[in-house]
Amino acid sequence: MKIFENVYLVPGHINSYLIERENHCVLIDTGMSRSAKSIIQTKKSNFPEKSLEAVLLTHAHLDHIAGLETLGQLYGPEVVCHEDEKPYIIKSAKLPPREKFIGRTMGIFEIFMSSSGYTIDRIVVDGEVVHGLKVYHLPGHTPGTIALEDMETRALFCGDIVNSNKKGNAILPPSRMFAIDFGQALKASIKMLQMSKPTALFPGHGKPIIEPKEAIEAYLEKYS
Repeated sequence: MKIFENVYLVPGHINSYLIERENHCVLIDTGMSRSAKSIIQTKKSNFPEKSLEAVLLTHAHLDHIAGLETLGQLYGPEVVCHEDEKPYIIKSAKLPPREKFIGRTMGIFEIFMSSSGYTIDRIVVDGEVVHGLKVYHLPGHTPGTIALEDMETRALFCGDIVNSNKKGNAILPPSRMFAIDFGQALKASIKMLQMSKPTALFPGHGKPIIEPKEAIEAYLEKYS
């Protein structure tokens, strides 16, 4: 479903986003493995001739990366993440425990659900521009969590750094349940919204917010 200029939303357990470029497309977060089918169909329906050049991962939680295996086999895209998140995606290290008990329980569940790891082709750092997207390193939810700003449209893809409500008119703070450090995650969300002036805000959970200026101002007034 096209939701903004060159952006297509693939809803599922999380929001995945296909970004159309002139000669190719890129994907932000894959969702769970079952989400791969919806991503494939969205691409086929809208730009079947364009290659999937890259998959950019906002962080290593399973619900954002588990579709990599299917999409990697089908399209062979470059897989990109922050340097601090790579160990958790390739499974050379375990993510630090989450603050809340239920979050820690879900982390144990993910170990049994996940594969032996995924291949990362490129690591990025704060301020780098990759596939037309500027990287913001904003740890707290996980060590290598990133947001990505489209340099062409100024749309901001923020993973789990913030969430939104069901109406798509208010920004919600990061999940305390799933953050390794909620205090740091909250500060990261404030920093992100203070640094950028996005034309649209695309969270990993909740509805996209188009023209988010008022929602950003309300969030910063409440939490900063």
